[in-house]
Amino acid sequence: MSYFILFLSYVITAVLSTAQVSQFGGPYRNQVYNETYLLDEWPENGPELVGKISGIGSGYSSPSINEKGLFVAGMLDTIGYLFHFDHAGKLIWEYEYGKEFTSRYTGSRGSPTVEKNRLYYSGTYGDAFCLDASTGEVIWKKNLLDEYGGPLVKWGYTESPLIYHDLIILTPGGPGYNIVAFNKYSGDLVWTIDQENTFNAYCSPVIIEHGGKEIILMNTSNYLMLIEPMTGKVLYRADISNRDNFNAIAPIYHKGKIFYSSGYGVGSKLFKINEADGTLDLIYDNPDLDCKISGMILYEGTVFGAADRKKLWVGVDFETGETLFQSRDLKPGSFLFSDDKFFIFTDMGEVALVKPHKKGFNIISRFTIPVQPASTAFAHPVLYDGKLYIRYLENIWAYRVK
Repeated sequence: MSYFILFLSYVITAVLSTAQVSQFGGPYRNQVYNETYLLDEWPENGPELVGKISGIGSGYSSPSINEKGLFVAGMLDTIGYLFHFDHAGKLIWEYEYGKEFTSRYTGSRGSPTVEKNRLYYSGTYGDAFCLDASTGEVIWKKNLLDEYGGPLVKWGYTESPLIYHDLIILTPGGPGYNIVAFNKYSGDLVWTIDQENTFNAYCSPVIIEHGGKEIILMNTSNYLMLIEPMTGKVLYRADISNRDNFNAIAPIYHKGKIFYSSGYGVGSKLFKINEADGTLDLIYDNPDLDCKISGMILYEGTVFGAADRKKLWVGVDFETGETLFQSRDLKPGSFLFSDDKFFIFTDMGEVALVKPHKKGFNIISRFTIPVQPASTAFAHPVLYDGKLYIRYLENIWAYRVK
């Protein structure tokens, strides 16, 4: 295999994030980054291109980036690989982890989770493993389908592993093993959850804090669940069953309430944690924001996201459920937030700098990636050390936005 690597300029600067884990969705897995002093507008043709990596194969895996470089998954022929590049664009190692998804939307899905010198990943066919992040050597490996009876869901496993203290949380979806926690050092099974035939629904779980306690918040095919991380005890759950068994977007938690959304016309719901009754009480439904895979961001009381059915951007008042705006000024896509700005990567390959406000957003700058997408661009953008990383299939571009 071959790689074409072009780095036009690179200056090593201090790592800006205080988080010790590099993972899907940024430091807190919610698309919110901590970088500041970013450009308020871009040149007409976009910000300066400072790097490009090609040859990583097909897929929608976003890179995870830390001081050691970039980690990303891709498919070459029919085989999945984990790649590690340093910040100069040099390939440090590659690891062949098994077959990858060859049906519609071929290639890798989830993003690696990197903590210190260990990398964790779960491939589309359930290959879950831990690697030495410096060498790519296997520390432990298992298959979620073979060992825990997980069914191969329609679009394959897309989950990005969650680290909590000494645990790795994953969702095999098998009988008796709907959700599991492994010891992150050994791969030994620590706890399991069995929730009445529920299975993986493409969701990457998050950690929230409620009532002074850290809690796992996630979706399965049937339930929105809040889970005690160290024991696997289900604290609260709500029925979110739908025809497509698709609940990919991690919900948003805010002040005792949880905002859920799913695509294919399902729409959004707000639940309130009822500690007295041990239930999640439905406050409202909103049909306009049916967010499928692009993520949601809560900004100044408004939930922003891309609607799947109508193919537009929507803002919903978190407290009331009122639809505050709907906009077709940009195609739908994924996005992140930092320095009071949205950085949007649309499904059609356009990158936009956007200033949000409670009832909408203003597009400040926009440009199109060098390769016009022949298929939908689903990988989420990543921000690291003043650079915006955009992946489309076998290419990753790095733009200086600071």
